[in-house]
Amino acid sequence: MRKTKEEAEITRQTLLRAALVVFSRQGYAETRLEDIAAEAGVTRGAIYHHFGGKAELYNTLVSEATGRVLPVIEAAIAEGGTTLAILRRLFVRTLLYAAQDDDYRAVNEIILFKTAVSEELAEGMTRKIEGTRQTVAYFAQMIGQGIAAGEIRADLDPRDAALALIALQNGLLMLWLLDRDLFDLAGRAAALADIYLRGIAA
Repeated sequence: MRKTKEEAEITRQTLLRAALVVFSRQGYAETRLEDIAAEAGVTRGAIYHHFGGKAELYNTLVSEATGRVLPVIEAAIAEGGTTLAILRRLFVRTLLYAAQDDDYRAVNEIILFKTAVSEELAEGMTRKIEGTRQTVAYFAQMIGQGIAAGEIRADLDPRDAALALIALQNGLLMLWLLDRDLFDLAGRAAALADIYLRGIAA
């Protein structure tokens, strides 16, 4: 008897949840499809049916988990205001999301600390590189608008300022994931954002 679309989606989500657990515990390289299947309570064939293999399952897990932050970003932009106000909301709220969402945090830990660069993950890496380039370009454009409006220092290169913003945010997330006793990410996000923003403000 063929599964309904709803049952197939339940199985798919069960596999993604199991993959998150096993990749977090063992890392990408040491994880076997049998481990994920056992965690999910399904056969290895179910993984091939839904994802084609370990690499596709991993890439899907990363893509879907990171994609769930998009509504937070969209809402921060939609509220409007000055360029500096929007940049501050984006910086603070994405770090708050990382601190508060268990799955997003776990996926970032897997990416940063439990996955070696490998040929089989090249497709996902290519998507990540393209996404990063688009993010840099988006922030550079926004900062350029802030310069034109007189809010941001005219002597800044918009792309340099965008790179600094993204590097600061990503670096803070990595430091916090490495050692959560080092600082309170949620509690310090606004103050850390202001250090950057004071540096670029006109």
